[in-house]
Amino acid sequence: MRTTSILYKIRLPQREATVPFQEILPLRLKNQVSGKTDKTSDVACLQEMAVMFSCLKANDFEERLCLKEASTFKKCYKVYLDKKADKKETSSKGIIVPGRDLNHKQLNAFLQQYPSQPYRK
Repeated sequence: MRTTSILYKIRLPQREATVPFQEILPLRLKNQVSGKTDKTSDVACLQEMAVMFSCLKANDFEERLCLKEASTFKKCYKVYLDKKADKKETSSKGIIVPGRDLNHKQLNAFLQQYPSQPYRK
């Protein structure tokens, strides 16, 4: 009996006009961010490495038969190291480059240029 009474009590969705917006926290950015999420585990050239290993496995680990795949992997890794060094150099100088990912120090410097106003009710 109880299950049938539960089945007939269907809750209808609320209309947006009848639900007022209540601001629990202020809708503004903080003036700084933490650097906890800057540490990422980048995996460089995963596709090229997989192709190279599959070639080596298919050819009984004869390196002379997979020179093209090995050179592609080495070139990709060199490009990755160059990009990483360039990013480290620009972040150490404090240069903010639009369109690139910013680390927490650069983002804090940018947020200090345009601080948010204190919250007033």
